[in-house]
Amino acid sequence: MPTAERSLTAADRETLRAVLDRLLPPVGELPGAGAMGLAEVVERNAQRSPSMRSGLLSVLDALSLDPGLHVTGGFQALKPEQQDEAIRTIEVSMAEPFAQFLRLAYVTYYGDPRVHARIGWPSRPLQPDGFELPPFDDAVLEKVRRRKPFWRRVPG
Repeated sequence: MPTAERSLTAADRETLRAVLDRLLPPVGELPGAGAMGLAEVVERNAQRSPSMRSGLLSVLDALSLDPGLHVTGGFQALKPEQQDEAIRTIEVSMAEPFAQFLRLAYVTYYGDPRVHARIGWPSRPLQPDGFELPPFDDAVLEKVRRRKPFWRRVPG
């Protein structure tokens, strides 16, 4: 369970890795999101959005406070089908926080260059500090330049 300062514990990080592997499992040679080391990136990315951070903490709180999971040894001790069921329960009972957590997981996963390579997506930084844009070709404005004005001038 996250600490009073709302930072993740080592146990939370292990749970997060396991949950990420269930939500974004291995595909071919690409490991699951947790095995890729994306839990740390998810945690960092959560700092950028209060709603996503809240979703992350709520999901981890729910998993750490579930008495049924304590009896079995925690989320990681569950069989994969049981882990999926625990995740589904949170998804249904805490729809909005779970949606924010899921969005955070997807943004992190699909922002990773290894995933880009796997799906054939060019990996480059986002704008405004990202890839070079081709020089602007003002020929695209030629049609507009030929139009007669359809407005009237306002004195001033």
